[in-house]
Amino acid sequence: MKTSRNTKTKKLFRRYMQEKLAITVLAILTVLIVLAVILYRLVSNKGVDYNQIVLGHQNYESRMIPYKRGSIIDRNGTYLATSEKIYNMILDPRQMNSDDGYNYVEPTIDALVECFSYDREELRQLIRDRADSSYVVYKKLSGEEKAKFEEYKQKKNEEYRKATVDKGGKNRITGVWFEDHYKRVYPYNNLACNVIGFALRDNNASGGVEQYYNDELTGVNGREFGYLNDDTNPERTVKPAVNGNTVKLTIDANLQNIVQKYLDEWQTTTGSKVAACIMMDPRSGEILAMDTTTRFDLNNPYDLSLYYSQEQIDAMDEKTKADAWYKMWRNFCVNDTYEPGSPQKPFTVAGAMEEGTITGNESYVCNGVMHIGDWDIHCDIRSGHGPLTVAQGIEKSCNVVMMSINQAQGVQNFLKHQAMFGFGQKTNIDLPGEADTSGLVYTEETMDVASLATNSFGQNYNTTMIQMASAFCSLVNGGSYYRPHVVKEILNDQGAVIRKNDPVLVRETVSENTSTFIKNALAMVVQSGTAKAAQIPGYQIGGKTGTAQKQPRSEKNYLVSFIGAVPIYDPQVVCYVVIDTPNLPGEQQAHSTFASTVFQKIMAEALPYLNVFPEGGAGAAGDNAALAEQSEGIIHSETKAAETPTNPDGSAATKGPSYDEEFIEGGHAEALPEEMPSGASTEQAEDSAGENDDAQAAAAQAAALAPQ
Repeated sequence: MKTSRNTKTKKLFRRYMQEKLAITVLAILTVLIVLAVILYRLVSNKGVDYNQIVLGHQNYESRMIPYKRGSIIDRNGTYLATSEKIYNMILDPRQMNSDDGYNYVEPTIDALVECFSYDREELRQLIRDRADSSYVVYKKLSGEEKAKFEEYKQKKNEEYRKATVDKGGKNRITGVWFEDHYKRVYPYNNLACNVIGFALRDNNASGGVEQYYNDELTGVNGREFGYLNDDTNPERTVKPAVNGNTVKLTIDANLQNIVQKYLDEWQTTTGSKVAACIMMDPRSGEILAMDTTTRFDLNNPYDLSLYYSQEQIDAMDEKTKADAWYKMWRNFCVNDTYEPGSPQKPFTVAGAMEEGTITGNESYVCNGVMHIGDWDIHCDIRSGHGPLTVAQGIEKSCNVVMMSINQAQGVQNFLKHQAMFGFGQKTNIDLPGEADTSGLVYTEETMDVASLATNSFGQNYNTTMIQMASAFCSLVNGGSYYRPHVVKEILNDQGAVIRKNDPVLVRETVSENTSTFIKNALAMVVQSGTAKAAQIPGYQIGGKTGTAQKQPRSEKNYLVSFIGAVPIYDPQVVCYVVIDTPNLPGEQQAHSTFASTVFQKIMAEALPYLNVFPEGGAGAAGDNAALAEQSEGIIHSETKAAETPTNPDGSAATKGPSYDEEFIEGGHAEALPEEMPSGASTEQAEDSAGENDDAQAAAAQAAALAPQ
C-alpha cells in the first residue's frame, strides 16, 4: 500500500513539474518572439540610421570622391587650364574632447601650431565653442602641407605610445582629418582669357571653352562606402570618380602671346576703347589666336582693379558691378558687332563677278562723288581718283567704284552674296554668346538705293570679327567656307583621342577664278595702295584696310582695321586686326595705318614661328611707317573715312590737286545716313546683338557666385 501511494505521489509531482516547465518554456518562447518582432521592426525601420551611427563611431562612413575637371591645353599640349587637388582641414572637437583616458586637445593644438604656426588661443577657443561638433572646416591646404602634417602626426604619436605616462604616454594627436577637392588653376593668368573662360566652384563655368565644352570637361563624382560585414569587421567599397575629358584647342599659346604683346603695345602707346585680333588658318577654319584687350585674370576673374579705381568699385551697387564684370568678360571677336568699313569692298566685287555683272576688266571714272537718292556720297579725294579699273578700285579703296558696281548688280544679287559669305548669320563657332546679326543686315524689302550704295563699302550694316575673318578666308583660299572653331580634339583622362573636330566645309562662296582676281587686287593694296604699312620684307601679302565711321556720325568716332593673308597666293594664315575708337580726338582717329602697323608687327614675328619664310616679291616697309596725310583718313562732312594711297615713307601720294583728306570743301552735306536695317543705331545694335544669349546667362550666374 505504502509503495503504491509513493508511486502515485511521484507521478503527480512529475506531471506538475512538466506543466510548470511547459509554461516556463512557453513564456520564454513568447518573450523571444516578441523580441524578434521588435528587433525586426527596428532593423526594417531604423537599421540604416543605426548602421550609420555605428559606422560613425567607428569612423567608417560614406564619403564623396570628387572628380577632376578636364584640362584645357593648346594645340601643342601646353596646359592653359588644369585642376589642382587641395584639401580642407576638418577639425573634430567632439573626438578631441573624448573622455577615454587620453589627452587629445593640447597635443593636437601643439601639432597644428608646430606645422602651420596657427594661433594657439584661436584654436583653443574654437575647440571649446564647437565641443559637440565633429565637422569644422578650418583651413585649405596644399598636398605638400597635408603630407607634412600627417608625417608629423605619425611620428609624434609613435613617440607618445613609447613614452611613460609621466612623459606624455597618455597624449595623442587626433580629431584632424582632410577632405580633398579640386581648385581650377590657369597657369598663364590672362592668356586667351576671353577664349578659355573660367570655371567656378561646383564646376559652374562662365564664358569661353569652359562654358561651351562644360559637358566634356565635367566628370562624375565617386563614392566611398564604409560598413561592417557579417563578421562585424569594417570594410570599404569604393566607386571611383570619373574624371572629365581634356579639351585640346586649335589656339597656339606662342602665337597668342605674340598677338597679345603687340595689342598691348598699341594700348599702352595710343590706346583705344578696345583692340582685338583673330589669326586663322584659312585651309581649315582653325583659330590660331584670338584676343580682346579687355582682359582679366582667369585666377581672379572678379578683379576690376585694372579698369576701375578702388573708390569706383566701392561705390558700385550689385547691378553696376555685374555689368562691369560682363563687359570685362566679353569676347569682342565673337560677342560684339560693328560697321566693318572697307574690308567689305572685295566681297562686293566678288559677288558681282560671280553673278557675271562684271568681268573684272571694266573701267570706271571717279569724280569724287555720286548722287544716290537724297544723298551725295563722296570718295576720299574730292576731285576724284579719275579712271580706275575694278582691281584699282580695291587698291585705292574707291567708294565710287564700289557704288557703281552695286548699282549694276542690284539689291537681290548683292544680298544673295552677302548671305553666301555668312554676313547676317552666325558662324556657329564653338564659343558661347556669338552675336546675332540677322536683324542688322538689310532684306530686299528694307534695302533702298542709299543703303545699297553704303553697304558696298561696309557702312550701314553690322558684322562681327569672326564673320569677317571666316568670309575672308573663303575669299582667298579658292572659295571654301569652313566653320571656324577653337577646339581641335577631345581626349579622355588617359590621353586617348575620343573625338576630332575635323574641318567642316559649309559651302563654296566663289570660284577659283574670282578668288585669284581678288587675291591679285589685295596684293596691290599692300604693294602700292592703302596698306603699305602692312608690308614685311620678303613676303607677298594681300589685304584690305578699313576705316569705318561709327554712329552717331556727329561724334566723329571711328573703327579702323586691317585684314590680310600670307602668302597671298598660297594663304597659310589670315590675320584680322580691329581697333575700336582710338584715344584721339575726332578725325585723328581715322587712320587705318594704326591697324596695318599692328598687323605688320604681329606677322613679322609670327610667320617665322609658323615656318612661313620670306619668298621675295614684297616691298619693304619699316615698323615705323608714318601716318602722314594719310593711308586712310576721313573727309570733313562726316562721311566714311577716306583711304588715300601713300608712298613707302608713309607720305600721301598725290594725284591731281592735293587735299587735306580730313576735310572737304564747305557746303557739302553729310554723306552717310544713320539708319540701320533694324531701325536702331549701331550702338543700340551692339548692345542688343548679344542679349538673351547663353553667355549673358552664364555671366549672370557667375556674378551671383561672386565672393562677397
